[in-house]
This record gives sequence, structure tokens and C-alpha cells, in this order.
Amino acid sequence: MYDRSLLHTAAARRGIIRPAQLARKAGLSAPTAWRIWNGVGAPRGDHADRVADVVGISASHLYTHVDAETAI
Repeated sequence: MYDRSLLHTAAARRGIIRPAQLARKAGLSAPTAWRIWNGVGAPRGDHADRVADVVGISASHLYTHVDAETAI
């Protein structure tokens, strides 16, 4: 499951507080950055890698483990 709260926290530490800033720094389109920033779907692999590099975390940290029993 994608966790945008971690993205926001890590991005803020790097001075990124808006989706447009994320788009510029990560080389994403504005609509893609907006979707990632607002949690409208999870970023695909290559986007997750770019976003993670820009905000200083690993791509795997953008996702939280969901236990199958609690997801029901």
C-alpha cells in the first residue's frame, strides 16, 4: 500500500511542499506528480525511484506492508 504521508514528510525536509516542486525536481509531468502527491494511485516503479531519490528515501519506503488479515 502506498503511503503518501512519508513522502510529504521526506519532501518537506528537502524543501518540497507542493506537487509542482516534486514534478520539477523528479522530472515528472505535473499531473503525475499531483497524483503521487495526493495519493491518487501509487507511483509505478520508475516514478517511485525518481521520487524517492529526490526526497532522500528508498523507493520501498513509499509503500507500507499490509497484512492480508487486516486488509479484509
